[in-house]
Amino acid sequence: MTMSDTNTNIPEAALPEESREWQGMTLEQLRRARAKALVRREVGRATIQYNLDNVKDNVENNGIRALMFSPNTVSHLKTADYVLLGFKLTRWLMGLRSNNRRRRRR
Repeated sequence: MTMSDTNTNIPEAALPEESREWQGMTLEQLRRARAKALVRREVGRATIQYNLDNVKDNVENNGIRALMFSPNTVSHLKTADYVLLGFKLTRWLMGLRSNNRRRRRR
């Protein structure tokens, strides 16, 4: 469908000046646009793969805890820190649970 097919019922004076002058893209312009889109897609894929590889390496080096914290934080955390974090998280969750029970009883 060309530009002239879509504008057959519209008077020439009613069209914006840009659409009256625009004749479409040449084959070379279409090829370049397609190549740019393909390059953008490949760069996006490569970026995602790079990020996934970094996460995998971080998990291999620091265990599953690396998913929760940044690499700098993980290297400084000790077992006691994890126990303390677990205790605080459990207390917080239990507090939420008891608040929900109180609300239901009302």
